[in-house]
Amino acid sequence: MHKINRREALKATAGAFLVGTELTANRPSEAKTADRSTSFNARHKPIKPPKLISQDTVGIVSPASAFFPIHEPTLQRAVAYLEGRGLQVQIAPHTLDQRQHLNPPAQHRADDLDQMFADPKIKAIFCLSGGSGVNAVLPLLDWEQIEKSPKIVMGYSAITALLIGLHAKTGLTTFHGPMIIDGFSEYPYPFAHTWQGVEQMLFKIAPVGALKPPAQWTDAYPSEDQPRAMKANPGWRWLRTGKANGRLIGGNLSVMLTLVGTPYWSPLRGAILCLEEVNFGDGLLRKVDESLAQCQQMGLFDQIAGLVIGKVNELSEEEVKLFEALLLEYTAGSQFPILTGVDFGHTAPQLTLPIGIQASLDSLQDRFSIDEVAVR
Repeated sequence: MHKINRREALKATAGAFLVGTELTANRPSEAKTADRSTSFNARHKPIKPPKLISQDTVGIVSPASAFFPIHEPTLQRAVAYLEGRGLQVQIAPHTLDQRQHLNPPAQHRADDLDQMFADPKIKAIFCLSGGSGVNAVLPLLDWEQIEKSPKIVMGYSAITALLIGLHAKTGLTTFHGPMIIDGFSEYPYPFAHTWQGVEQMLFKIAPVGALKPPAQWTDAYPSEDQPRAMKANPGWRWLRTGKANGRLIGGNLSVMLTLVGTPYWSPLRGAILCLEEVNFGDGLLRKVDESLAQCQQMGLFDQIAGLVIGKVNELSEEEVKLFEALLLEYTAGSQFPILTGVDFGHTAPQLTLPIGIQASLDSLQDRFSIDEVAVR
């Protein structure tokens, strides 16, 4: 049985990060000049993309370079599932190019995104997988075209840079949700709870309302030919009680922080911040410690209205306690509610969360709710 093990792939390639790679490949001579315009709060009104309907075409792109291969049966299983749900699928030209750090070049990845936004047949853009280097794509995008033809864009992990960048630059609502790999390619088929969230968020012009945890969950790595082992879901936990409402912003914590000080950073005042991280087994809590300290020093925790933390894969009970202790330490003095163990990010099933849409938290009602329509 062959497993797609991202942790082992990362370890195997980390030492050879730059071996055989042309650094100039990500810096083409004809690349667009770095974008220095102001961010969303100063220039743009919110933009909601059109909803999906049966027979719409979804484009698959790979904005991230990655450290693991894509196996053809895995990809085809995801495509077949989407087609079975009444969608048509078009794969961008560079999506399956050689996949390692700095490849495909950032310009190729940007070209694929531009092509998808410019093609009137494409109604939504689903990202292939996570990886790295998505922030390098942002200055190369055709922002005028994106504003002229707003579309659904969905992914998570490294794709956080694209989701927040698109929202910050144009006001476009984007979607933190499943990808082709570790989402729609699940064996033998995607989790019903995952698809239900996608369907409610992307196909219906109505507020989703209260979100619910699935009865079971998994943080096991996926297999190409075996279902993942599931366990009972303990539900979501209020680390700090209270009520809040505001627009949702967030994604992967460390990726989000790569946007600080750039035109692709979204203001967080009054927002409900949603954060997730991935555990590769090498210093996750040290990384979280440093990232939360940065957030505190930026004054971020003085600005937000609420905090939602996604489940982290493969943490022991003691590590979960330390993770939560870090959250309380770095948010000390704040009064906003904190909800932890929520099912988004690097576990499954996954919620679909709309970036830029109004949501609310209420610990008394044990409620995390999406209160605004995300599509039009």
